[in-house]
Amino acid sequence: MKKTQNKVIFLCFIFLTLITSSGCQNLFVPTNVPVVLRNDPILNNPSPRQISIQSYTMASPGVVQDITNSGNNLILFTFGTTYNIDTYNTETMQLSSFVNSDKKALSALYDTFDTGIYYAEKLVDPLTGSVGSQIIWSDVNQNTTRIISLPEENVIQHFGIGDSGQVVYANNNNQIIMADSEGNRQVYNVLNNFNILAVDYINTEKGFVFIATDPQNEERTNLYYAKMKDDSAELTSTLIAENVSSFNINDLTNQIVFIKNIGDFQTIRTWKTNTTNSYGIATGNYGSARFTPNGERIVFTQSTPNSDNQAESIWIMEANGKNSLQLTAPLNINSEIICHPYKSVLFFSVEKSSDSISSTDEHTLSQTYQLTYKIN
Repeated sequence: MKKTQNKVIFLCFIFLTLITSSGCQNLFVPTNVPVVLRNDPILNNPSPRQISIQSYTMASPGVVQDITNSGNNLILFTFGTTYNIDTYNTETMQLSSFVNSDKKALSALYDTFDTGIYYAEKLVDPLTGSVGSQIIWSDVNQNTTRIISLPEENVIQHFGIGDSGQVVYANNNNQIIMADSEGNRQVYNVLNNFNILAVDYINTEKGFVFIATDPQNEERTNLYYAKMKDDSAELTSTLIAENVSSFNINDLTNQIVFIKNIGDFQTIRTWKTNTTNSYGIATGNYGSARFTPNGERIVFTQSTPNSDNQAESIWIMEANGKNSLQLTAPLNINSEIICHPYKSVLFFSVEKSSDSISSTDEHTLSQTYQLTYKIN
């Protein structure tokens, strides 16, 4: 009997030793829950710095879209019997209804001064079944709502915000429009007639950055830059990079970070408006990348190589690509990673599994997390 007890004690000691040496969080990773992974095997050259989660909370159901400049409010999409745009107060943790509609909202952003929300709304012609979209603005107090785009325009889903409260979007004529909530608008014609898929605005440079299909290959999308001219409504674009899937602008540094596809892999690259070439800072299997608001770091998502799972983990690194740190376990992320404007806090949404939801049902359940981290 005593030998048996000693054997059990020895096995328990070995098990506890394995947990301690390998890191408990590496052995026990809850499914689809944010957890810091230490000593990750993907890193060949581990960073000398360490990262830890200070706290994480399930903020609210829904898919997060944007955050105010104060960091006090989020925009969330929740889909049920109707399509809802909600706002979530990060201080009081209160969810408020903003728009309730039978039309699906595709994307939403706060305007420059957080006085209102621009959103792209899906339209379906009841007679022909043709699908389009329009841009709408509503003030944060929900007293005024205006359709910003013209009835004949079919706008793109991915739009940007100007420096004085305007929305910047592209239409089906491949024009870039800068319009404010009062109805004032400026139309810019892009030479070469690019099919624009996403557009944003660099405030200090007075220029547009956009992704468009390659004129020679419609299956490939490229990244372009076009600077505004005071005496012309025509835009001459400069090719930044080919085969680009997403980008993000940091106005403090006039720098762009983007994902470039190279075969089965992607590279994270950066580019400044006063330079000719972009610079590769990381290679892997990336989904998205964006600067932290101060421009010092880049938050990005990465999937596990050679994995059929679409889940991605969240990482963070310095703006030059050094000291990559893995922040979370793989998650079914279905939103942009939203950075708090002045705190080490991330907001992101995770698709929740449900046996009652069909894989083709667009009313997928989602949960938004608030995650506070610390880098030592």
